[in-house]
Amino acid sequence: MERIKYLLLFAAITLVGCQVSDEEDSLIGKRKNKVEEVAYARAFKVGVTPTMDCLPIFLLKDSNLYNPDNIDIRLKEYSSQLNCDTAMQNGRVQASVTDLIRAEYLKEEKHIVLDYMTETNATWQLLASPQSGVKKPEDLGNKIIGLTFNSIMQYLTIRVFSGHDISSRFYGSQINDIFIRLKMLNNNQIDAIWASEPQTTQAKLLGNREIYSSVNENFIPGAIVYVNNPKIEHQRAFEAAYNKAVDILNSHSIQYFAPLIKKYMKVDDKVVAALPKITYKRVIAPRERAINKARNILP
Repeated sequence: MERIKYLLLFAAITLVGCQVSDEEDSLIGKRKNKVEEVAYARAFKVGVTPTMDCLPIFLLKDSNLYNPDNIDIRLKEYSSQLNCDTAMQNGRVQASVTDLIRAEYLKEEKHIVLDYMTETNATWQLLASPQSGVKKPEDLGNKIIGLTFNSIMQYLTIRVFSGHDISSRFYGSQINDIFIRLKMLNNNQIDAIWASEPQTTQAKLLGNREIYSSVNENFIPGAIVYVNNPKIEHQRAFEAAYNKAVDILNSHSIQYFAPLIKKYMKVDDKVVAALPKITYKRVIAPRERAINKARNILP
């Protein structure tokens, strides 16, 4: 009988011990979550898209090219520029990739506080599906082009139309998601789209034709912006890490960074192997004439 009492007492103590342990684990978990919430709120968050102009940002993050005591960089990955815009508007990021026309639109129409960090090497290409019958800009009459409005894509579309003898008008369809735009082109659901690298190379490998490129323009539209005046020390730390990443990128062929490109941009080895040579720029403010041009394009 005494043995049974002892066993019951031992079981009760064990049960209470387990209960206390579970409560402690729960409390520790809550504390960890709270610490992470505070850390995330203080972190320097950057809006990025799955495009080659963001490669320096991906590299500096994955290679820890910064002192975590000075800055905690977190990436906010979006598959459309519109989602980056929403993040900027709602204060969810402290920096973001964009283009000058888009940035000036957001400043003017949405009253978002933006400051330019640097121009980028981003370019945009107009790609047409084989089934569309479009082989040159003059063939675009009565065709539908996938793009994002109030952006470099809309500006380039207007430039193509005004600079070529196109017999009838063509139409812009707002398709913001980069991956959906490319999928629609490949499935012949749309005649043409605007894309950037690596999606341009991916589309070409699938038989789509390049009709026009922003390289033809005397205008460098790619940019990274700061949002709502982040701390100066964070800006300096981010720019220093960005410059380190650029130096590393320019010291190797772009294919050297295949794992990073495949991870963030969802492309395969064939696409990476076919990518053109890309030279990245250290931090350099966009040219004033380019900003003025973007500002004057707004309706």
